[in-house]
Amino acid sequence: MRRFVQPPFLRRVTITLLLCWFVPLLGTLGAGIFFAGAGYGPANHELARQAEAAEENPEGNEEKREENEGAASAVTQPDPAGNGTAPVGASRGEAGRSVPAAPAGRNQRVASGQSPGPLRSSAQNNRDYNENLALLARVIFAEARGESIEGQVAVGAVLLNRVKSPNFPNNLWSNIFRSGEFCTVRDGQIWLEPDAKAYRAAQLALDGWDPTYGALFFYNPARTTSRWIWSRPVTTRIGRHIFAR
Repeated sequence: MRRFVQPPFLRRVTITLLLCWFVPLLGTLGAGIFFAGAGYGPANHELARQAEAAEENPEGNEEKREENEGAASAVTQPDPAGNGTAPVGASRGEAGRSVPAAPAGRNQRVASGQSPGPLRSSAQNNRDYNENLALLARVIFAEARGESIEGQVAVGAVLLNRVKSPNFPNNLWSNIFRSGEFCTVRDGQIWLEPDAKAYRAAQLALDGWDPTYGALFFYNPARTTSRWIWSRPVTTRIGRHIFAR
């Protein structure tokens, strides 16, 4: 004889199983919704802690906020000295505005009243000196290679006096190669290789020795045919040359 499960009993068992599964699910969902709405979480806990600290020490919080604002303004405020923006470490003024750091390099010279004009390097000065030395030695050797060291220095001094004079070009090259100025330029003696004595005389002249007392002209009276040169005031005579202004 076969037994059958009664339908009412089967329904009760099914309902009981459903309730055992559904009720915990509803409880979990409800708890999550509740806690989320109440704002419980790591981030909210930290915010709540900071808010409580701010309420307990309002003065300290205000100072910290002002320091942060000052640092931000120091980063973005332009530097009036022309260096872009002021550094982050700039100090704060009385009114809370950032004070740019002291300018460096060229701006330091401007701030101290020094002129920022171009500066000639020692290498450039040495190169100019060597070029003038070689050029002056050529003129001395061409014009006075048979003279004493004083006579050779005197020829070089005349050229240097012309460079300083407002009535002549302000560089050696233009004075030496001025049209019709020196016969040794016309006949090519200027390109003869100077000896050690001529270089020594050129060096002494460049160093400031002027045995001509400021003469601007020199000539050999045994060879000169110009009547004008004889009219110039004579300053001295050294060897075969007369020196005049």
